[in-house]
Amino acid sequence: MDVVTANIEKNKEGYKSLPEQVQKWCFAHISNKVIHRCIIHSCIICIFVLRIKNKQLMKSPFQYGTLVDKESFVNRIEERKQLKELLGSGINVMLISPRRWGKSSLVKVAMDELMHEDKHIRVCFIDAFSIKTEAEFYRAFVREVITCAASTLEKRLEDVKHFLKTISPSITLKSDASDIMSFDLKFELEERDVMEILELPEKIASAKGIQLIVCIDEFQQLALLPDYKSMEGKMRSVWQQQQRVAYCFYGSKRHMMMDIFNNSSNPFYRFGQVLFLQKIKKEEWVPFIINAFRRTEKGISEEQAERLCDIVKCHSWYLQQLCYFIWSGTSGRVTDDIIEVRTRQLIDTNMPMFMNDTENLTAAQTAMLRAVADGEYRLNSAAVVRKYELGSAQTITRNKRILTERDFMEKEGERYVFSDPVFELWFKREYCRMSH
Repeated sequence: MDVVTANIEKNKEGYKSLPEQVQKWCFAHISNKVIHRCIIHSCIICIFVLRIKNKQLMKSPFQYGTLVDKESFVNRIEERKQLKELLGSGINVMLISPRRWGKSSLVKVAMDELMHEDKHIRVCFIDAFSIKTEAEFYRAFVREVITCAASTLEKRLEDVKHFLKTISPSITLKSDASDIMSFDLKFELEERDVMEILELPEKIASAKGIQLIVCIDEFQQLALLPDYKSMEGKMRSVWQQQQRVAYCFYGSKRHMMMDIFNNSSNPFYRFGQVLFLQKIKKEEWVPFIINAFRRTEKGISEEQAERLCDIVKCHSWYLQQLCYFIWSGTSGRVTDDIIEVRTRQLIDTNMPMFMNDTENLTAAQTAMLRAVADGEYRLNSAAVVRKYELGSAQTITRNKRILTERDFMEKEGERYVFSDPVFELWFKREYCRMSH
């Protein structure tokens, strides 16, 4: 028994007065990590110096702002199964839901599972959110298709030379923090190059005896490109003939996505199966939240977990974010005070985004949101129009459409409701003088 242990044995009463968490820590680390202790008025103050070797601080079990890994992923068993069955069978999928409902994480987890289950499948991911030109899209398309179909940098460079006959790209090599080499392609886009680029996945898949799945996130952003109408026709004409390639398009601008894929006058009409992602139910969230806290030696009651679900209406992004804040601010068990403080933090953290979203709203549009916030559902009634100054019947009709298309609100039965639950909390606080 070392000196420190002997001293603690001599002062059991003082040691027992320490918090339970500290006592547990002592017994776990006493052998070589406690440097010394002081005894003051029969109370023990232990001063610890930890020798941390290759050990990280405990990671939060809740994730937001990035693709959620499988450990932090909540259920979606049926959706994952459906995605794998459709795309694995070569059927194109268009996945639509409000923003931040977890589409990207769902696709990533499902495709990782599919590649693990079938070694002949390769998946590439393209994020169209920040793409500003047609040439930029085609460069990203070539780079990601080449990357996913070859396992080494050398093979990727060989594929560029072998499959891109009409293009002579300049290749930039770079390494990340873990010294993994990657490459980027730059080339001047010529009209004759477009068809070769669009045919690239099928050529590679056929030559290598594999199946490719091309996933394009925020696909609706491409519709904002100046040359999209021309692109759209070319993409459909080439991609619909491919036998070894399936495409998964997903995006958060529901009305744009619906117009692209459900409008019979557009080329991508009936290009594949349209799926509408539903919210994860409270019954699935509650055990996930409780187990995540328990797994990291913290506690939250079932009632509190249900309350968190209710605050953000089971919205995936916000629930992960709120749980992250609460978990970070809790050392033992969650209290109602912590929930209240961290809910305010949730609203304040997202406030800059909400301010930016509402910056260009007209007075009449803001007034309509106030009416919705107050629970009004007869927006065309004389009393509501007069009370909130909603304007003429034509103005009301136009603002309903605009606010719905911009995902501020949506129709639910006979009334309009806010699409974003935390935006609703912020809007009520800022514009309605209501406490959350």
